[in-house]
Amino acid sequence: MLAPLIKFLQALSNNTAPGQIAHGFALGMILGLLPKDNLLWSLLFVFFFFFRIQRGVFSLSVIIWALIAPLLDPYFDYIGCYILTYGSLQPLFRTLVNIPFVAFTGFNNSVVMGSFVCGICAYIPIYVLARLFVFVWRKYLAKYVRRLGFLTIVKQLPGISKVVELVEEYV
Repeated sequence: MLAPLIKFLQALSNNTAPGQIAHGFALGMILGLLPKDNLLWSLLFVFFFFFRIQRGVFSLSVIIWALIAPLLDPYFDYIGCYILTYGSLQPLFRTLVNIPFVAFTGFNNSVVMGSFVCGICAYIPIYVLARLFVFVWRKYLAKYVRRLGFLTIVKQLPGISKVVELVEEYV
């Protein structure tokens, strides 16, 4: 968990393009919301690595959203059930189930369908918010974090000094 956090701080403070950071966070949100036990998750995981994204931010985002996703599963189930039982989509879903290996994606699971659709719908707002955060961090917040001296207080705790030195290097 510490390595993605350090890579995240590194990406915020160095010359990584804000778009790459925002895309990494938004794509990590899609994967983090999806249940991990299906072929769709594995295919998207491999597919997303062909994009130009900041991989440390992507990893941290997957972890963060995976911790939040169980709280949202009842809503994903409701949305997925609505989509899977929608009348005009029934022939499409029947055809997809009969195609070999497509059923392994888990698209016919209401939680998988609901979380995938919610992730796709939330992609643009999350991208915009992440890009705005990167701008605000680089322009205003990074200076104040350096001046706070918070790291010097935490550095005095036993066993934490090495970790703080790594974080301090990238803030």
